[in-house]
Amino acid sequence: MKHALIISLCFLPLVIIYIVMKLSLWLSSSISEANYVREDSKRSHGPYMVNPYADIDEEDEEYGSQSDYQ
Repeated sequence: MKHALIISLCFLPLVIIYIVMKLSLWLSSSISEANYVREDSKRSHGPYMVNPYADIDEEDEEYGSQSDYQ
């Protein structure tokens, strides 16, 4: 029992360092993401397409709209 306590106390600094590193990484990434979103909202957007999912080669299809063969 005494040896298990000593071993766990030896690894305690590593666990604390790991937790601090994870928290600092999480904090820095959330701050950088917030800055990116703030800057992206100020950027100009557009022009947007009228129908981005339209079939652009509809008139070039040989077999009609019933099949996907080319």
